[in-house]
Amino acid sequence: WLAVTHSLPFSKWYVEATSEWTLDSPPLFAWFEWLLSQAARFVDPQMLVVANLNYASDATVYFQRATVIATEGVLFLAAYLFCSRTQRRRRGQAKQANGESGAAPAIAAPGGLPLLVALVALNPGLIFVDHIHFQYNGLLLGLLMLSLEALQRDRVVLSAFLFAVLLNMKHLFAVAAPYFLVYMLRRFCLDTTPTKANAKGLKMKRVKQFLARFSLLGATVVGVCGVSLGPFVATGNLENLLQRLFPFGRGLCHAYWAPNFWALYSVADKALVRARALLPHALAPLLGAMSGDEGDVGGRGHLSGGLVGVSKFGALPQVGPPTTLVLVLLAMLPCLVKTWIKPKRSHRAEILQDVAYVNLCGFVFGYHVHEKAVLHFMIPMAFGALLTKARASEHARAAWPAYISLMPLLFGPQERLLKQLVAFSYCAALHWRSLRSSDQALPYVAALVAVHTYGTYVHEMLFGPQRLEFLPLLLYSVVSALGIMALFCRQCLDYCAYIHGHFRKASS
Repeated sequence: WLAVTHSLPFSKWYVEATSEWTLDSPPLFAWFEWLLSQAARFVDPQMLVVANLNYASDATVYFQRATVIATEGVLFLAAYLFCSRTQRRRRGQAKQANGESGAAPAIAAPGGLPLLVALVALNPGLIFVDHIHFQYNGLLLGLLMLSLEALQRDRVVLSAFLFAVLLNMKHLFAVAAPYFLVYMLRRFCLDTTPTKANAKGLKMKRVKQFLARFSLLGATVVGVCGVSLGPFVATGNLENLLQRLFPFGRGLCHAYWAPNFWALYSVADKALVRARALLPHALAPLLGAMSGDEGDVGGRGHLSGGLVGVSKFGALPQVGPPTTLVLVLLAMLPCLVKTWIKPKRSHRAEILQDVAYVNLCGFVFGYHVHEKAVLHFMIPMAFGALLTKARASEHARAAWPAYISLMPLLFGPQERLLKQLVAFSYCAALHWRSLRSSDQALPYVAALVAVHTYGTYVHEMLFGPQRLEFLPLLLYSVVSALGIMALFCRQCLDYCAYIHGHFRKASS
């Protein structure tokens, strides 16, 4: 992408296809790559030649790693602001509780800023995806957390601006947009703070306030999108850009299944296909009739070949983007309802948990989800883990399937020890800190360790390097998906329980 943005005019960025890794991020991220390329030309100009595919000089590697680390500072800035705010709040609470004017302990939570920095700096997902694969998720997640920090400080317009910038750098964060919309409408545009005006005057004042605030938010978002997309609209490249951003031809599942609902759906399809093969010929159509796919040769399904493309289910119904969109929205609906009905003061502290949940919904039911998207809900959960013991425990449980599922991204033997030390030590430290009094998660942790042991050491001994090569990845996906789905179900039930209790109390 450095080479594409540096060597070609912007009108060609979303057309050029020399490499299989075509530019598929929104324009602001493309301009970010262009900005990096201005420094890269002084380091090694050869990395900016489009035809130099797989070019990896030492200078290029050092430059990529240095820029990843430097831009990760945005995430550390968000961590500092988060801890400084919670520190002031806790100090104020301590003064009020003790009736003293002296200073309260200068920490935001047990461990405070050092602990949050460690949770970010040593995060296996960021190490695997950013520091080794040279992606910039730290920068993007930093923008997300800055937007959430602004929201928690009631800087709503600033939050909208930062989130709009984020969407125009990475559109996959759009799954959180419904939450931002509902929160800002309810807590900002429709603010019901009592005033001394009469009923008629109050109603008119609120209408004017709603229109003014909604227009301000709309102008902020439209302005950012206009700066980002305007040049491509003017040059007639908007269609090419949208085709790159939404490549639905890639299929429901990624080459390595993300550990979500569709991994379980896919393995269930494979099981049904195998079961159909064992049935008498007269009974086989009972399973085959479910597919509705006349083009699938023999109804075998093509979901475990490790290739990117439109895969076909052999027994279960085919799933397209509209279906996944509906499921994502339905899954996050309890959170959106709670956001609308819960009082403003008590809800502000739950913003991190809510955004983590809606991102989790997108991960669980989204279309063509990448495994690295676990970071979209794990990083907000890491911030929230400093607030209460319950959130710390939930974060510790989620860390095992989330980060163990990323280990196949590093498949070289020279990386084996590194990924084991990073992932297992991080998850074990969280487990010891937050879950040491409970052994309920240990059987599941043992299953994850067994899957890793089999995939790393046993499988090749049994079958060789060429036979059933996708089986270890399937096991990683399915076993990790069970943990992710358990996390989703627990949180969804909590939201539903709150809504039920709220309306039951209101009716009584």
